[in-house]
Amino acid sequence: MNDEQSLLSIYNKMISSDKIEKNKSQEKLVSDLEALKKELENSVDLKQTTTRKMFSKFFSTKSTKEKTGVYIYGGVGIGKSMLMDLFFKQLDIMGKKRIHFHEFMRRLHQLIKTARENNIRDPIKSVASEYIKDIQVLCLDEMQITDVADAMIVGRVFEEFLRKKLIIITTSNRHPNDLYKDGLNRKLFLPFIDIIVSSLNVVKLSADVDYRKIKIAGKRKYFLSTSIQETSQFNHLISQFNLYRGAGITIQMNSREFRIERFESGAGLLTFNEVCSIPLSAIDYLELVSHLRLLFLDEIPDLSNGGDDSAKRFINLIDSVYDKEVEILCRADVPPEKLYTVGKNSFEFQRTVSRLFEMQSNDWPKREKTC
Repeated sequence: MNDEQSLLSIYNKMISSDKIEKNKSQEKLVSDLEALKKELENSVDLKQTTTRKMFSKFFSTKSTKEKTGVYIYGGVGIGKSMLMDLFFKQLDIMGKKRIHFHEFMRRLHQLIKTARENNIRDPIKSVASEYIKDIQVLCLDEMQITDVADAMIVGRVFEEFLRKKLIIITTSNRHPNDLYKDGLNRKLFLPFIDIIVSSLNVVKLSADVDYRKIKIAGKRKYFLSTSIQETSQFNHLISQFNLYRGAGITIQMNSREFRIERFESGAGLLTFNEVCSIPLSAIDYLELVSHLRLLFLDEIPDLSNGGDDSAKRFINLIDSVYDKEVEILCRADVPPEKLYTVGKNSFEFQRTVSRLFEMQSNDWPKREKTC
């Protein structure tokens, strides 16, 4: 392969063009994925047992059991999906598939339901085997188990995948030991965690420095749209994060999808109407902000005249931002205390005003949460 097409050279070009920041843990993973990529492309038969050995060669582990995949985890915006997608895009083989984990599970449920209706003896095993019949490498983005039905199925499916020597690359915000934490009947899910830890090499990505905080340190966090100067400052801060050049992100919220077009490495830009003028629940907002470390919220209107429903959603959004300790920069028509002075939710909104003022402080959040 030409060095100009190597993962490491592409990664370094992204750094030099200011698309991403230099990160030691990312560099190590890129190097390992590059080595794996070359072995996969040079392998005559990807289902040979030699496929297993390449993992023990390129991903060091204390376990004597050879690995058949990589589980990449770390905080929001650390580059997990970016590096997996870089590997997937450059991997020059036919038998590869990349899918979001929620969509993957949704498809499995559909196939298993059909298999049961057709009286297949072992529907889960049958579906798992059929799903990967033409796949040697499966990339799963954002593994997160929140549903007891998923928890009961996924272990059996992965067991079959690994028996068939499928190579799995997956990303998650959580270490495998924290998947489905406090979930219903979690003890039945523990064997799946054992499968993940013993079969996939668990790699943590971490930030050397949180450049998001550096870029907004000491800066104003609440801007008035009526001020040309403040609007200019707000737009200048947005320009520091490559949001318009980012790939965006699609977030799965139960049965619906929510799209943030202007998103890059954990930072996103949304208008008030995009996020507060549509029917989203408190749980939806928690899911939304779990994908963010920094939110620019623009075009917040005066809600005092007929904005009761939007005001309630804004309350839920700010509560979620506050709970998850996400940095937020706002541009609004009026100051926080004048956003919603009259309406059925005005008493509850006082907490939102208080939190908006607190989150403007340079020492907020006072602690870092682990993901």
